[in-house]
Amino acid sequence: MMMGLMLHANAKSLIKRHMYKDALEVLTMGEEAFSLCDPKVLEFVDNGPLLQIDMVWCYFMLRDISWLSEAGIRLRKAREGIERAHGKDSSRVRLLQAGRHPELALHLRMELLEGVAAYHSGQFDKARNALTSAQAKFFQLQVPDESLSLVMSMGFKEQDAKRALRICSQDVGSAIDFLVEEKAKRVKEREDNEQRRKEIMEQKRYGLTPLKKAVDIEKIKELVSIGFEKELVAEALRRNENDSQKALDDLTNPESNSAIQVTNFFS
Repeated sequence: MMMGLMLHANAKSLIKRHMYKDALEVLTMGEEAFSLCDPKVLEFVDNGPLLQIDMVWCYFMLRDISWLSEAGIRLRKAREGIERAHGKDSSRVRLLQAGRHPELALHLRMELLEGVAAYHSGQFDKARNALTSAQAKFFQLQVPDESLSLVMSMGFKEQDAKRALRICSQDVGSAIDFLVEEKAKRVKEREDNEQRRKEIMEQKRYGLTPLKKAVDIEKIKELVSIGFEKELVAEALRRNENDSQKALDDLTNPESNSAIQVTNFFS
């Protein structure tokens, strides 16, 4: 899965630089990587369908008519995959996103490609319906200048403000709430990463158990919470392969506690 995601990200970077042939080669490798994943896992994520859409986008940007039949197959697979991952009419996504519509731009792009593919296949009614639906979504995604100014007046960048308004159906209040939530999530993620970095450094300081395992930070916290000194707790856990009960026995035994203190003093 991680290899597929990495390849897809690289391909999207190539697409942004209009290197469609190179992007298509990388997307093909990404598709192969996803094919090795558990199908049950892939059913609940939209990474595979999004990759299919990007492949079809490359077909059309390369203006190669020989890809036409394959484009139609890939678009069907993409639509089926998105419906499985997002739920019927994107119900699952909207439930998770508190009624917001982050999928609107995705469906616009997919319907645009479906319309073009249908037109070149001679399916003119299907093409008209797909393009009409795509056009309606395009108008939905247009951001009024007044709404944009209101959101930007709260200190948000233009690009972020536009994205939030589109996701929140042009509702200014919801867009601001969305951006505030996003900012809070980023702050928490940075704090969590910093905390994890500190814990890793702390684990290195305590050394490894006899079986070469790191000392369990959560178990250190548990024993410290009942009144023991952190450095002594870490050494007791290190000696006892992270067995909390055995570490507690050593800490409450005067003889073993003294031995731990001596080891800790000279380490």
